[in-house]
Amino acid sequence: MTAKDFGIGIIGTGKYIPKKVITNEEVERLTGVSAAEIYKKTGISKRFIVEDYETASGISLKAAEVSLKNARINSEQLNMIIGCTFTGDYIFPAMACKIQGQLGAWNAGAFDVMANCTGFQVGLTLASDRMIMDSNNKYALVIGSAIQSRYIKWTDPSTAIYFGDGAGAAILGQVPSGYGILASDILSNGRVYDAVRLRGGGSSYTINPSNVNEGFQYYEMNGMEVWKQVIQYQPIVIKRVLSKISKKIEDVNYFIFHQANLRLIEYLMGKMKQPMSKTFTNITDIGNTADASMAIALNDAVEAQRIKRDDLVIISGVGAGFTFGATAIRWY
Repeated sequence: MTAKDFGIGIIGTGKYIPKKVITNEEVERLTGVSAAEIYKKTGISKRFIVEDYETASGISLKAAEVSLKNARINSEQLNMIIGCTFTGDYIFPAMACKIQGQLGAWNAGAFDVMANCTGFQVGLTLASDRMIMDSNNKYALVIGSAIQSRYIKWTDPSTAIYFGDGAGAAILGQVPSGYGILASDILSNGRVYDAVRLRGGGSSYTINPSNVNEGFQYYEMNGMEVWKQVIQYQPIVIKRVLSKISKKIEDVNYFIFHQANLRLIEYLMGKMKQPMSKTFTNITDIGNTADASMAIALNDAVEAQRIKRDDLVIISGVGAGFTFGATAIRWY
């Protein structure tokens, strides 16, 4: 078979959300920002965080198992596993390798990518490109995973009001020609590299007893810079990917965005002159789950039957650095 004989589409999804809930009222007690103000600013009511015993690979495994079940394949049929995370169990080795072993997916090559909150879209791009190049790669597992609660200073309102934990997964497989992933695009703007960062543990900021009180181990975020970057560059990357398939914004049936901030998604849809009915949001109930957010939102939209066959779907995200991505899918 050649790439003209088939497409690469998403044939199964899954998610895992931890059980422990952190409400806005709890965040208010820690930060001093009222629960009402948090909701007004972000559209978030609550977020979920892992228990002490839970790991990034563990929550990823649970999402992966659901996606395999929904795709109706077994782990030994996988040819590729891509882990999308910046909060893996260790700095190295790759979380995907651990999941490969836990699943018993002995026919799959496994590696991680770090594109931050754009990770899932980048993972889809890498997997589909490889599967088109080599038709022996029949099935790929792409996982977006985030355990952010261990890197949040819960008294810091610039980060504590937004983030939660979770994992989402998708299985890619062959679908009829004309369906599946039609095009992807990625662009970056490194001029504002430090706007969102976690310095601790990097080679420039190793954690040791002499600097542990300097806060390197916590997220730092300039929320206004995130807003500026998203409204400037995300419409651009979406238009770029649509131009590759000779489509316009109006042709898109459904948008799946990184769930960074409900108000930002509302503003973005307004800027593109699209109704909110053409996108799915779950940030109100689970917060910003970084690499996991697009995967979880896609899973929830599919379960809610908001996406149907023949729909033109855009999956688009923004990640620290900054990296922007968009993927166009003809849903099968």
